[in-house]
Amino acid sequence: MLAGIALEAAPPPNTRQATGVRIGEITPSSAVIWTRRTERSFRLADGILRKGHAPAAKPVAPGEDITKFEGACPGAAGAIRLQIEPASGRGRRRTLAWTEVRPDIDFSHQFRIDGLAPTTEYRYSVETRGAASKRADDILTGSFRTAPRENDASSFQFALSSCQIYCRMDSPTGFSIYDAIEKRKPAFLLSCGDNVYYDSEDPVANSVEAARYHWQRMYSLPSLHSCLRNVPGYWQKDDHDLYSDDCWPGYENKKMLPFNFEQGQRLFREQVPFPRQGQPAYRQFRWGTDIEIILPDSRDFRSPNNATDGPAKTIWGAEQRKWIEDALRNSTARWKFLINPNPIIGPDHARKNDNHANPAFATEGLAFRKWLKQNVDGRVILMNGDRHWQYHSIDPEYGVEEFGCGPASDEHAISPSLGEDKRYHRFLRIKGGFVNIAVNPGKNDEALVVEHCDVTGNVVNRRVFKKS
Repeated sequence: MLAGIALEAAPPPNTRQATGVRIGEITPSSAVIWTRRTERSFRLADGILRKGHAPAAKPVAPGEDITKFEGACPGAAGAIRLQIEPASGRGRRRTLAWTEVRPDIDFSHQFRIDGLAPTTEYRYSVETRGAASKRADDILTGSFRTAPRENDASSFQFALSSCQIYCRMDSPTGFSIYDAIEKRKPAFLLSCGDNVYYDSEDPVANSVEAARYHWQRMYSLPSLHSCLRNVPGYWQKDDHDLYSDDCWPGYENKKMLPFNFEQGQRLFREQVPFPRQGQPAYRQFRWGTDIEIILPDSRDFRSPNNATDGPAKTIWGAEQRKWIEDALRNSTARWKFLINPNPIIGPDHARKNDNHANPAFATEGLAFRKWLKQNVDGRVILMNGDRHWQYHSIDPEYGVEEFGCGPASDEHAISPSLGEDKRYHRFLRIKGGFVNIAVNPGKNDEALVVEHCDVTGNVVNRRVFKKS
């Protein structure tokens, strides 16, 4: 047997993978590993600083060289290869063939790996090279654990985060939440939207190249680079990392043209581990006997926000709405989590018009909350990002519970204009952080624990679901 893959505490100096590795879409037998070859091994630290926030944020001007911006990680031609093996060393190491990377997909590649064993830790290495005759660059290593089978009980934790804007980082290495999440070693991280902000911070994305720069700058930050090498993720998109604030299909932001909504849809699939082309962005996955995760898409099928509300107005579209209801009704998991990028209960800012907690989509929101009560009462937990405060709400009419994870940093927190609403709120905090969910934690009679954590990982609110 070949010598095992040695996991490095820090990347070697010549990996040519400045934007790191992202592991995603984990199942009991498969995974997707996102990779990318870059010109340099590290982000451009001393480039031109573009770090303003709306309304002062400006598009890239003609003649500006994006590759000279601070944090830039231009891609480079060449090839990428992946090796993977069980971390125990008791198993075959698989070597996937060298794959050429292309400029039309930002010199990235997504390795789709099948035939893995459930509940097994794997270690992997990614190496790149230029021409086939050239010596390979240094390797970048990491690890992950596959999901348990549907019929296997499991104790684990997972995390939920949202709303990370570059100009409001809170750590010299990026965002403190990634350090806190990495220390907790969750089974996976759910990023439920607004991974970058194309429209409301410098530089406003007015081209595909400018939009890609936002991803380069964000995911080359050391805290993200480190965490995501070993913590698998599932990524959802929302308005800012798709196109523009509160957007819908066909919407145009004149400040961003010629960059458009359809290009944003394609780029999201390019920049994170994702289902294959031709498959919808909404999907579900199972984690043992206890957890089913439903991940809707809240942008691709929605009606215009400014359309008159009524039975035909929708965020999810009829086909996806039926899929959501079927997935929730048919799941045999003990707990069903609907992770929607936007609030379904709220309450929300009075001025907003893009989610089910607002009057703009009140008809669909009310109908869905009623459906939950009538069909899966007490067996579904709602969670969301998008809002810039942490909260736990219970719908006063139908009893459905919703947890908002809040933004990735305290500076990005915004007080809801409605303030605390005691009819709904069981917890409200105008700060950043993330949500941590512990499944079967093994303490007393706790079956499920939902914790709001601050940006450093300290627990600030705890909701315990007891064993029945």
